[in-house]
Amino acid sequence: MTRDYLVELLKAYWFAPPVALWRAVELRAASAPCRSVERPLLDLGCGDGLIGEILFGRQGGVDVGLDPWTHQVRQAAGLDAYHHVDRGAGRALPYPDRGFATVFSNSVLEHIADLEPVLEEVGRVLRPGGRFIFTVPSDAFRRMLDGYARRMTAGDPEGAEAYAARVDERLEHHHYHTPQEWTELLGEAGLSVIQSSYYMPQPLERFWDRMNARYGIGDHGSIWSLLVSPRLRPLGYQRLLRHLVVKHLGDSWRPTYEMDVQPGNKGGGLLIVAER
Repeated sequence: MTRDYLVELLKAYWFAPPVALWRAVELRAASAPCRSVERPLLDLGCGDGLIGEILFGRQGGVDVGLDPWTHQVRQAAGLDAYHHVDRGAGRALPYPDRGFATVFSNSVLEHIADLEPVLEEVGRVLRPGGRFIFTVPSDAFRRMLDGYARRMTAGDPEGAEAYAARVDERLEHHHYHTPQEWTELLGEAGLSVIQSSYYMPQPLERFWDRMNARYGIGDHGSIWSLLVSPRLRPLGYQRLLRHLVVKHLGDSWRPTYEMDVQPGNKGGGLLIVAER
């Protein structure tokens, strides 16, 4: 039975529906290579742990999680999905050589300016034959943004670049590599790419970009951000609001969520599977 990642992520991130949509599409793309991963499993950049919990299971699905942010580590450690969670940086993994059969990372590497030390560390902690499975925004991400595309259509390339630069700054993205560039970077770390595939077709990414504006993502002064503020939780209405978000958007966003990248085309996201 196919997992309904859209509903699962809307339940988790009902307060930020576009985030739920992007994460759901990522997990839909990553689900096949993650379906039967070998252990031990390291979740590199595990964040609050919700992605690892949904993808690998609520009861001990992940052997080790690692994240640089203390509050994220505490949240992930509070889930039953993780046997152990460490605070640390990818460029200096606190694990022995060949300690893992699989390293997973979901939308983490684009936030790291200096990638080479991190990839070298992944190669070091993977055992021979071990796999590194990760998702990242692709080389097509910027130009597939709705704000970028609309400005280019209007003959405003400078405005398009300025819009994409603002998105880069808000999301803290440092790079967007092509599959070939990833192959070269990973090769230098002793890893061979065995799968690279695009997900997030342009209509889906443009819709996601528009929804970011509608729901005030990045705008803490928006009406939506006020409605979902934890400070207003005692008023009691947010439970109903969560229910309405999950039900309505779980239905109305489904055709968009289920869009696939057509053969020969690019998408805004990239799934890479590499082997040690």
